[in-house]
Amino acid sequence: MRRIILILGLAWSLSFPAAAHQCVLEGSTSEAIQSYNACKLDLATGQSGHGGDHQSAELARLKAENERLKARLADVRQRLLGLLGDL
Repeated sequence: MRRIILILGLAWSLSFPAAAHQCVLEGSTSEAIQSYNACKLDLATGQSGHGGDHQSAELARLKAENERLKARLADVRQRLLGLLGDL
């Protein structure tokens, strides 16, 4: 029973980051409505700009790390083939 409650609590708490940013309608003027609609559209398309710089930097870091690991893997493969060739 505790396990079920723990799992439900964890699932419930994980649902909050998705709703971390919400657009707020700040008036009934046409400018406020346009701003609200633009915000909703940005959220729907994933272009809200929140955390974009951090995500871009993290993506660049991961891509560079991926390339380094690919180079190391290619080096290990060449050494292994060299060792197998010597046998």
